[in-house]
Amino acid sequence: MNNKPLLHHALTTTLLLVLSFAELRAAEEAAKNDWQIDNATLTVVPSFQQLADGHWRERTPRNGHTFLEVRGTLNVAGDGSFGPHRLATAGLLAGAGAAPIAAKLLAVGANSGICRYLRAPIGAGNETTAKLGDDREMAILRENSDDGPLLLRMHARSVELCMVFELPEAPPPSLRWSFAQRTMPLSVSAAATSNAATQTTTAASNSGLVASAAAAAASFSVPPPWPRAISAPLLWSALALAALALLGGITLQRRWRRRRLAIAARSDGHSESSSALDIPRVSAKHQPKHFASVEPEGGAGQLQFHSAMAALRLGDWEQANALFGEAIAAGLTPTFEAGAWSLRGETMLNDHDLVGATNCYLRALSCPGVTAEAALPAASQLAAIYRQLRLRRDAQKMEALRALINPFADDIGPQHLALIARLAKELKHKRRTRILARLVP
Repeated sequence: MNNKPLLHHALTTTLLLVLSFAELRAAEEAAKNDWQIDNATLTVVPSFQQLADGHWRERTPRNGHTFLEVRGTLNVAGDGSFGPHRLATAGLLAGAGAAPIAAKLLAVGANSGICRYLRAPIGAGNETTAKLGDDREMAILRENSDDGPLLLRMHARSVELCMVFELPEAPPPSLRWSFAQRTMPLSVSAAATSNAATQTTTAASNSGLVASAAAAAASFSVPPPWPRAISAPLLWSALALAALALLGGITLQRRWRRRRLAIAARSDGHSESSSALDIPRVSAKHQPKHFASVEPEGGAGQLQFHSAMAALRLGDWEQANALFGEAIAAGLTPTFEAGAWSLRGETMLNDHDLVGATNCYLRALSCPGVTAEAALPAASQLAAIYRQLRLRRDAQKMEALRALINPFADDIGPQHLALIARLAKELKHKRRTRILARLVP
């Protein structure tokens, strides 16, 4: 009697039973940690408190814009593990439609007397964590890398979740809250249907919110990183290696500096060519704190500006670059000039001029009439450029500026990242070739 068919049948049956049991366990685990948001409400707020550099800072809307605060009681079954869920799925829907309205998510937090909001993490592998009390925790983190999407993770059986959205106009009368492929109805307060003038009448109560923020800080605090670091078993050996590496780095840096000074003293014919390979750096004038609103008129160069925009949409980078230059030379209003420099940087980047694009982006940020619309793409592109060139401090400054404008804005696409990486590699190769040309007589 041949036992092979029986053995094959037994193995198949066993495998199916194991898979069925695994699927059942997965379904049970998912059911244990199921969640829902109840009593969701929406209110127009004049400002909100957000964590920045270890302090709670007040943020107010730009001229003509509205802050909408949505909050609801998040109940999580099982052990209270929630997420991580992508914050890009959060939005506001008008009426019964499925299309989101033009509302940008600015911050996420929890209610501890008042809604307090976390800052998005900056840098690779970082996360912003807050203790909510009663063993509850909330964290905003990035997925995989420093330019990955933002995620929300919590450990709490019940917490009042808060989100702030920014609208360029007054909100519609009927809204729904969408998050993590679920939609919740919103109870809109009377304040949410008023205009921007009504918001200014509530600004007097803002000082009371600031005063109560200090009292609520005890139940909503960010844990210090040092207690966790000191408990690491390899901390002291890592510190010793870091000290040795620091001493060696200082010695090599001094030798390299003396060598560069000697080369510069022997060579005076390369100044013009080297300037085309020197990447500009970030200074205080490239880190604006306030942003202007776009003006209705563009000035004398408005016609050239619109022609350059048309060439940019068609992918004619050379023509768009020339027309943006003509528009700036003819004269533009401050906000249009900032936009022209930012868009000109985009054309130069697509035309494979990394240094020229960096100069244009920095010029846009230093314009007195820079708008958030011009500063956001400039800061995003500059952060990626400086990261590829290993200029960490400049990259962190641009990432901080991007987080100030909109911490939940979409990151630049993979094609642009690949282009910037290739151009940065070519620029490094040209620099090495220049150094070798100076060394070889």
